[in-house]
Order: sequence, then structure tokens, then C-alpha cells
Amino acid sequence: MISSNFRYLNSEQREMLKEKVFKLLESHGVKLDPHPQMLKHLKNANLVVDEVNGIVRFPSGILEKLVSQAPASFVLGSQNRDKSLPLPRPDHTFYARTGTGAHGYIDPETGNYRKVTLKDLTQWATLIHQLDEISFMPYLFPDDAPTKTADVHALATLLKSTTKHIWVQPYSSESVDHLIALGAAAAGDQKKLVDNPIISMIACSLTPRAFKKMDIDIILKAATAGIPIHACSLPGAGGTAPVTTPGTVLLAVAEILAITAMAQLVHPGAPVIACPIIFHTDMRTGRSLQASVEAIRGASMAIQFIKKEFDLPTHNYGSGTDSPTMDEQSFSERAMLTAWMAACGLDILGGAGQLEVATAVSPLQLIIDNEILAMARRLIAPFHLNDDQIAWDVLTTVEPGQDFLTTDHTLQHCRDAFSPSNFISAARDDWEAGGAKRLLDRVKDAYVNLIDAENRYSPKAELVKELDDLVSSADRAIS
Repeated sequence: MISSNFRYLNSEQREMLKEKVFKLLESHGVKLDPHPQMLKHLKNANLVVDEVNGIVRFPSGILEKLVSQAPASFVLGSQNRDKSLPLPRPDHTFYARTGTGAHGYIDPETGNYRKVTLKDLTQWATLIHQLDEISFMPYLFPDDAPTKTADVHALATLLKSTTKHIWVQPYSSESVDHLIALGAAAAGDQKKLVDNPIISMIACSLTPRAFKKMDIDIILKAATAGIPIHACSLPGAGGTAPVTTPGTVLLAVAEILAITAMAQLVHPGAPVIACPIIFHTDMRTGRSLQASVEAIRGASMAIQFIKKEFDLPTHNYGSGTDSPTMDEQSFSERAMLTAWMAACGLDILGGAGQLEVATAVSPLQLIIDNEILAMARRLIAPFHLNDDQIAWDVLTTVEPGQDFLTTDHTLQHCRDAFSPSNFISAARDDWEAGGAKRLLDRVKDAYVNLIDAENRYSPKAELVKELDDLVSSADRAIS
């Protein structure tokens, strides 16, 4: 097998950066909102805890031991076991997911922008359920659900619309237990959720080096319930993080290791996915960008560093744009982002279908991204060298000046190449004879077929009732 990944850092640079990460956490630590349960775990592990100021410092030896307990491989489960996702991916490429938390929706029929509704979320999940390259999904923010339980309503909607794995982002401390209860119901019960974690949950730092009560609750409760944790740092270089890329990477990795360590204190062996989701602050406008060259450099450098030094699965943006619309900028930025992050060894590429720095989504863009992701997977797929692949027999039997078109070897492999669905290679005459449809026209046709009623997932009535009852319970409890 042959593979080649570009590397930003050599071994000496990685060692220096690792030393600085450990020194930052040992000497300066992180600040935690008051949380008695987590505080107890921290003290029991002999970490240096300043209760007055809420500062926790991680001695390097203890930190290294804790981080080493996080597994290098595990499985993201699914209601349909055939859709479960072993990490790392067995073919040495990546999984892809859609964007999270967006509140804007680009209507696929009119092209108009509007706020996301629960009906949109159902259509979104129905589409994702049909797209082979989209392995799992988070939910969007439904504007027509009760604000305080929008995350609960959104998760229930996805669980009723797809069997694919779902990435859960709690919106409040109060909703965490209700979200876990929904996951347990869809898995069968709490014990089955541990065995088959059909949901995973994101826990974020409050950059720089702080953690809110909600995210501490997520770490504690997800680790206890056996739910994989996406340990997420979202620094904005030049805003909430140093303006220089290595400084931002150092900060992001430190915050991710702090989350990882806390999860291991709660439950040794708790599965953690490292998410250094790095943004770049545009100093001309103050906007936070995800698809700028600086943001891509920072994210890919952090991914490579974490994988090499800490052997954790990694997750970051692998699609998306800073543009608010599906224009030439959007296509250029997301193609570069997808190909680059895939080549740099990312395990999970996030953000398919998203626009405007992840604040809006488009079903049509998602269909296009699905195809771009397939191309990227083919692009980085490792080569296997054997007599068949190097075509030794035909190279030594076809005479000089002849062709290979009619050989058995060509017939055997003629369908190996990637074959696109919506990208075309037709000659002009054939294209005009077919109506001269542009890419977006072809994608609109594909969208109609993909969301056809026959393609919808139909959960059991008993599960629908249980999920609806849990949502109603959350509405009553969180007011």
C-alpha cells in the first residue's frame, strides 16, 4: 500500500510544540465554571486545583497518562448497524458529515433564504439518508421549535428521519439529560446505547482556556453514558487566539487535551474525537472565516500534530465557504478545503452543504458536496502494488506501437475509475441535445428524486411515540 500525506511539522518541531502545550497546561491551566462533580474528579486525580479562582493545572506526567487512556479506535454507532462507523475508517480515508447549528436555509426550489423549520430539518435528514458520502449528521437550529428545547426537538426529528449516526450539540445544561434519553430510546435502552452509541456529543472550550458549566456537564454525562465526545476548540486567530497560526494551534490543542483528560477522569477509556476547528479573523472586517487560506493552514496543522503526537481520531471542517451564496467563490473554496483536509489525513470532514461560515445550508449544495467528497476520497485512496496493478503481464505482451484498449486487463478494470453522477464530461453536441443543463439544473433534478416519498425512512410507531413523549417531558421541564 502506498499513501502520501503532506506534513507541516517535522519531528523536532512537533516535540517542541508538544512540550509547550504541556507546559501551558501545567503552569497556567484552564478556568472552569463551578462544578462540584467535576471538581471531585480533578482533586482525586491529584491535579492542582485553585478553587477560589477556578483554575485547574495539569501536571505533565498526569496529563500524558490521562490522554493515553483515550482509545485510538472505536465505533460511532447507528440505528442500522450496517451504517456504523469504525474510527479510523478501514479504507484509510475519511467520513463526512453535514453542517451543524445553521439557522438559515436556502430553499432548493426558489433559491430564497429563510429560517430553518422542523419540516426543513425532516427534508434535510431525508436527503442525507440517501447520500452515500454523508456518513452522519448534526441538526440545524429549527426556528419554529421552542427556543429552550430546540435541540431536543431537532434531535427527535432526526431520529425519526434517518438511521445514520447523529452528532448532538446541546444548547443548554438543562437539555443534556433529555438528549441522552432520546439517544437511549432510539438505541433500545441505556445499556444498548453504551454498546451501540448512535449519538455522539460535542463539548467545547470557551477560548481561551475556559469551560462553561454546560460543557463540563456534557463531558461528565457523555463519558458516564459511554457516548463519544467531540472535544472541540474553536479559536479565532487574531481574536480569541493569537494571530499567528502556530500560537492558535498550540492553544487549540491544549484545550482539546484538557477535555480529553477530564473525560478520562470520569470514565477511563472514554472515546474522544479531537476537533480543532480553527477560524481566522479578517482584520479588515472583523469577520470570522472558516475557508480562508489561514484558517485551512491552522486546521490542517493542528490535525496532523494531534494525530501524530496523541493518536486521537480527528474531526474538522472539510467543506464549506465564507460566501453567503452558491457562487464561484463557494465552489472554489469548498473544493480546495475538501481536497486539502482529506490529503492531510483528517478522519471526519465536516460542513457539507453549508454556506456563509456555517450559518446557512443548501440542499443543492449538499448534493454537489456529496460528489466532491467522493472525488476527494478517490483522490487520496492508497495504491496497492502487485502484478495486476502495475499491469506487468500486458506491459510485457503488448507490442510497441499497439494499444491496450482491447486487452482483457482493460476490460477487467474499465469500471474502476470514479464515475460522477452530476458532473458531466459530454461533448457539446450531446450536452445541447440533452437540454444544455447547467450543474445546478441537473442537481435540482437529482434533489426531486432523492426526497421522493419512497426514499423516506419510516421508524416504528412505538419509537415515534416514545420520542414524542420525551420531547414533551423536556418542554415541561425546561421553561
